[in-house]
Amino acid sequence: MLKPYDVNSPGAVLSAIILGTLGVLSFIVQPALVQGFVTQLKLSEPEALNLAGIEMLGVAVSSIGAAFATGGMNWRRVMAMALATAAAGNVLSAVLADSSGLWIARLIAGLGHGAIITLSFTFVGLTARVDRNIAWYLALLLTYGAVGIWGMPMFLEGFGLSGLFALFAVLLVAGFATVGYVPRAADARAQLPEDARDLAPAQVLIALMGVLAYNLAQGMAWAVLFLVGIAAGLGEQAVANALFISQVLAIAGALASVFLAGVLARDRAIVIGILGGAACIALLLGSPSLALFTFCVCGFNVLWNFVLPFILGTVGAFDTRGRMIGRSVAMQMVGLGLGPFIAAALIDGNDYARVELVCVGFFLASLMLLWVPMQAHRRMVAVPALPLPH
Repeated sequence: MLKPYDVNSPGAVLSAIILGTLGVLSFIVQPALVQGFVTQLKLSEPEALNLAGIEMLGVAVSSIGAAFATGGMNWRRVMAMALATAAAGNVLSAVLADSSGLWIARLIAGLGHGAIITLSFTFVGLTARVDRNIAWYLALLLTYGAVGIWGMPMFLEGFGLSGLFALFAVLLVAGFATVGYVPRAADARAQLPEDARDLAPAQVLIALMGVLAYNLAQGMAWAVLFLVGIAAGLGEQAVANALFISQVLAIAGALASVFLAGVLARDRAIVIGILGGAACIALLLGSPSLALFTFCVCGFNVLWNFVLPFILGTVGAFDTRGRMIGRSVAMQMVGLGLGPFIAAALIDGNDYARVELVCVGFFLASLMLLWVPMQAHRRMVAVPALPLPH
């Protein structure tokens, strides 16, 4: 009989998936939320991106703390504290939505959300079927994201930002029902892949920089997609509809990574996912038509969620102590957090060309950085293990 805190029990897996979705409540609808900051608060586009970036800064800080903290933590207690912090930040956001205090409130919310995201990813990384469970996690959050982005303009028109942040707080409080299924640190044991090898520290660092570069590109692109559509004259609801379609199709991308995991080599999947994502952003240069915009955001979102399990699975095999998933997610959050700030600094009026070009550059840099440790790992796996002495 599996105990509730066993990482492979149905309750533990389901709690990790639910908590992971609660962690990204605002991030996964960020394109529409940034547009909401513009329409509801009358902020400029760079100011709206910086407000989103403040929350992601909190996410990045707490993600690093959760990923690199030493052992001995009571994960259930830390998760409860993270839920409470995120809920408090969203309550403050609802109260302070029309004041400058909103910036501090979003930072507080981000601190809670970041710890939730990193710990839930860490729990999934400890399970026996990491790829499958990551895919289910992505499927749930993308379903929420699709509905959230599609309905955001209508919701904000009826309830405003205060209503949105209050809803976030209610969902986070409901998340306490899952804490009893969170694994305790002392109980958890990683199910390491057969090809796990200890790469040299320099190779590990290069891999983490590759994950960071990839997510800098993602953070920049995801934050400005709604604004790019608006600048092209496509209309707010038309852009929301395009992003809704992209989120629905992205579920198929996440599930495709599971079905192709044993068929398509990881390095080939990573090349396809990264170069394809870069191409989708490059095609948005200029003033795309609605058809082209929809095609590009769909391709971008599908490939993002297709390649993410391959990247995490690949980097996770660069260490035999099960630490790389959590650290990779920390780099992911740092990249997603810094992305909006970089994008805001590169905007030239209503022209997003510099943002898109730098985004493509980060995509290409990430592929080059990931390729080096991937090849080093392949050489190590190819060397037969030495027989044990008698």
